[in-house]
Amino acid sequence: MNHTLVAGAWCEELERDVLTFAAEGWKPSVTASFDSLPTQGWPLVSLQAALTVVGAYLLFVALGMLFMPLLPAVPDRFMYPLKFCYNIVQIFLCAYMSVEAGVLASRQGYSLFPWPSNNTFNAAQPAVANLMWLFYMSKILDFFDTFTIVVQKKWKQLSFLHVYHHSSVFMFYWINVRLNYDGDIYLTILLNAGIHTVMYTYYFLAMHTKDIWWKRYLTQIQMVQFCLMLTQGALMMLNSDPAIPPRLSKAYFGYIMTMLGLFMNFYLQSYNKKSTAKAACDVAAKPKLP
Repeated sequence: MNHTLVAGAWCEELERDVLTFAAEGWKPSVTASFDSLPTQGWPLVSLQAALTVVGAYLLFVALGMLFMPLLPAVPDRFMYPLKFCYNIVQIFLCAYMSVEAGVLASRQGYSLFPWPSNNTFNAAQPAVANLMWLFYMSKILDFFDTFTIVVQKKWKQLSFLHVYHHSSVFMFYWINVRLNYDGDIYLTILLNAGIHTVMYTYYFLAMHTKDIWWKRYLTQIQMVQFCLMLTQGALMMLNSDPAIPPRLSKAYFGYIMTMLGLFMNFYLQSYNKKSTAKAACDVAAKPKLP
């Protein structure tokens, strides 16, 4: 028996089960046949494709941790051209997605938050679907961050937060591109792409200068982003409007809670320790009274 065919059939069955479960209670503003939702045939939106991508990512991380300690790190002079181009591409791509999300929201008359009801969700002719797919694809591009960390052996940056964030956000937006591809999803794209524009601007500047004074504020605005997303998720659950799949609203709120908790822990571990160490150095540097 062909193992590829077996795996493909298994993924198709699992995909149907996952989407059917996630869509329970879903009543979009403009309906479409569940068996022919507009995004289902788009590139890399099958569950098999998504699992292959994230599986390859995790395998690369595992093999990198196993074999790179035996190999020399790739020098900065070789990585500089790649990082230079990558950061420039990310800055412009993320800025475009953030602005486009705002433009689409304005054209469709969306409110900032889903209250007293969710924004209109057109399941048949979605205004935001193309942008949602591009945003989903951009999460594959984000994997380059991990590639540079591994080949340059910057192990302190290869944290649980880093790997969890990159792999889980890709899978979470897989289900969004399949079911939650219009309406209120615009705010997630606007916020996340906007933050990433600032983040990759920082990375680009950090290639050419040191001691960027606003570094710590980058994590702070990321946490503000999560708080705004949590507000959105809470309102989607409270207004009881099924224009967005209710189970996805709950999953969204729970997932963003994990991200806020991990980023908050990272912030406290990174900057509280630095503040404590700096205070200790200042005390030690003071002249002792006779």
